[in-house]
Amino acid sequence: MNFVLDIAVILISLVFLSIVGLVAGAAIPGLFLAAAAPWLDRIRPVRKKRD
Repeated sequence: MNFVLDIAVILISLVFLSIVGLVAGAAIPGLFLAAAAPWLDRIRPVRKKRD
């Protein structure tokens, strides 16, 4: 019985960690791009500024 509970705990932990990993995999690059956008815009502007 302990073996079954151990396997259940491991599976629940793996599911939780995979969800956290997916969220972090999407959020961390997004935060980096939001922080780096002003510098990237100076290097290569998307559109010309209107006077």
